Amino acid sequence: THKPTWVLEIESTADSIEQRITELMARMTLAEKVSLCHAGSKFAVAAIPRLGVPEFWMSDGPHGVRHEICRDSWDPVETEEDRSTYLPTGIALAATWNPQAAHRFGTVLGAEARQRGKDVILGPGINIARTPLCGRNFEYFGEDPHLIAALVAPEIQGIQTQQVAACVKHFAANSQELNRNAVDAQMDERTLREIYLPGFEAAVKSGAC
Repeated sequence: THKPTWVLEIESTADSIEQRITELMARMTLAEKVSLCHAGSKFAVAAIPRLGVPEFWMSDGPHGVRHEICRDSWDPVETEEDRSTYLPTGIALAATWNPQAAHRFGTVLGAEARQRGKDVILGPGINIARTPLCGRNFEYFGEDPHLIAALVAPEIQGIQTQQVAACVKHFAANSQELNRNAVDAQMDERTLREIYLPGFEAAVKSGAC
């Protein structure tokens, strides 16, 4: 399929990427800028057709790209084109203590996301396993901040080798599933920095290819 001109230009060099982004931002209206800060459908950010900016597609997938769902509901799309590998869960990957395995894991996840037309994979999940009752402990990397930090960067780098971005989740101290949208997690700064944030810090500082 034909790519918009801006996509072709973005594929050149880092300097041209920054220049093109600056140019695009200068041409956007306030409403268009705001439209990039929220969803346009369940898993996409709306396009800006007049500037050649396409929809930006995301998918859940800490351990495999989510099956396709309808644009505006959680109902599955009836298609045979959404196959993906069910990769080991996060806690199983963490149990390897192996950064190389994490990189290979990310490469497979990124390749399948790209094949499915996704721009961002919503993962890896790296919240601390604070309580054994957390409904998502299986998809996180366990309770060791050092281990999490050591594995998250190579997984992200593997994802990015496939021209897919990673969005680590669920930021931060979001370590329980029950009432997770309303719970007030309170802790002192030392606890936050030593236990809950090292993985996210490593993702930001070391995750770039």
